This record gives sequence, C-alpha cells and structure tokens, in this order.
Amino acid sequence: MKKYQIISNEVAPHEGYAKIASDFEGTWDGVRLNIDNDYLKLFITSFEYMNGMQVAHLNMYSNTELTFKNALKENKKFIIIRIGYSGAYSDNKDYRRFNHDGIFIYNTNQPFNIEYPYQVNSQWITIRFSLEVLEFFDQGIESKFDKLLNNDEPFFHYYTLDPEIEGYINEMIKVEDNKITRKISFFARALDILASLKEKLEKDQLTSSNIKIHPDDFNSMVLLKDQILFDFTQPPNLNDLSRELGMSISKLNRNFKAVYQLPILQYFNQHRIEETYRMVKYSDKSLTEIADDLGYSHVGHLSRTFKKQFGFAPSSIRGTLY
Repeated sequence: MKKYQIISNEVAPHEGYAKIASDFEGTWDGVRLNIDNDYLKLFITSFEYMNGMQVAHLNMYSNTELTFKNALKENKKFIIIRIGYSGAYSDNKDYRRFNHDGIFIYNTNQPFNIEYPYQVNSQWITIRFSLEVLEFFDQGIESKFDKLLNNDEPFFHYYTLDPEIEGYINEMIKVEDNKITRKISFFARALDILASLKEKLEKDQLTSSNIKIHPDDFNSMVLLKDQILFDFTQPPNLNDLSRELGMSISKLNRNFKAVYQLPILQYFNQHRIEETYRMVKYSDKSLTEIADDLGYSHVGHLSRTFKKQFGFAPSSIRGTLY
C-alpha cells in the first residue's frame, strides 16, 4: 500500500479511527487504536467528553503516503487545537521534542487536506470542542479567546509552543497507560491548555496570526517547516528552496511568515536554540555532542548563542560542561 486517503470529519474522528483500523488490520476499542505493521505504525489514545468534546494523543510512523480529507458536517461547528511535535525519545524519558509544529487552532467550517509526514516519527495532541463547551466555562464573561473562536468564517491560527503548555502535554502523556487516571488527566490537562491560551491572549502574550494564503501555498509551507527542521545541522538554503517550490525568495519568505510569523532563517534559528535548551536541560549528552547534533561550529559557538538568547550560560542548568 503506497497511498491512503482518510475521508472523515474533524467533528467525529472516531469513525475514521474505526475505518483505518479495519483497512490496516489493526484494532480500535473506542479508546485505543493500535496498528503495527510494515505499512503503518499508528497508536492513538482518544477520549470523548460532554457535548462531543474529544482529547487525543496520536503517535505515528508511516511507510504509506497518508492524507486526511475533512468531510464537512452540516450544522456542526467545532474548534480544533492541534499541538504537534516530532522526533525520537532520548534515553532520558523526560526529554521529548515538542517544538516542531507548535499550536494550530482552526474550525471545521472548511474543506481542507492534511498530508502527514512520510517515514518520520510524528506525534500530536488534539483537543476538539464545540462552542457550547467554551460557553459553559466562560460564565458569560467575554474574552479575546472567545472572539477569536466565535467566527463563522474559516480560519487557521498558529502559535509557537511555550514551556507552560509543553509541560501540560508531558503530564498528559506520562499517564497515558494508567487506565485508572488517564481519562480524568487528559480532560484536566486539556482544560489547563485552554485556560493558558485564553490567559495569554487576554494579556497579549500571544500574537494571533490568521493565515490567509492560498490553500496550496499553505500546505507547501507546512511541509517546508517539517523539511527545514528535520536536520538542525543543515540550515535552509533559500535559493534551493525557491527553485524547489517554484517561487521567488521574497514570496517564499512572505508565505512562510504568513503561517509561522517569522522568515525562514529566523524561524530555523529560533527553533534550533529552543531545541538546544531542551537538550541541555533534559538530555544526557555533553555540550560538545549537542553542538555536533545541532550544527554549531563548536561548543563555544553554542555557549555564546545560548547565553545571548537566555541570559545565562548552558552550564548553569546542568551539572557538567563537557
């Protein structure tokens, strides 16, 4: 099987889970999906709550080209928060790479396709909820978050992933195999994420970026993001990317900035330094090894860049320098 398209809808994803489990000879019991074969490795934990609210963690490695097509469902208006990350786990089980995709918020009032990464380990969290759920927790108090989501027009918003929300995701995943607490924990952490986003928007700590480019260009930018962050030892070459995508460098940067709020090279450097912080703090690797893994010319280059960004030396958050 070389290509596979999932035709489902974001309002009722469990229907799609059941079909893909059948097509790939996996299992789906209403909470856990397990597929483990040469074509696809897909593991999902998904819970449903009041008013159709759903919270899920998905982990996938595919040797099949997978695409998802959203089939619109009339009279059903849901909001989707998708928090994605990719990369392998290190020996230190507390270390995960969450930074690649950031946070997408969009509504279901639109047709769209999602092309999943091919032969790359990908994981993401999804929180789906209706506006009724939002109103239940709002207690009649209007906020910037409400205004953002109460929009009948199609929208996509993108935000970078900050440490607070990353921490909530870590807590969610740690209890995934605990059948006694996991459903409650998924729900609690999802509410924490919603509350954090709401508070940050209210305090103008997040800059809203409503994506308004052609759908084909949007898909190209999403795939480009995966490409440039796949290997931090290879900074993106704008001339090569321009030729590959058939657009000028100025249009390339303009489209990329429309989605991710930064030009390509700044985005790459920002994510590389964030990844540096994670590896310094959580991995067992020496700074020399981290410098090699992330494409710094030498450990001194890493240390200077780190201190310029964070205001303190990398050695201050770990035991040894080399």
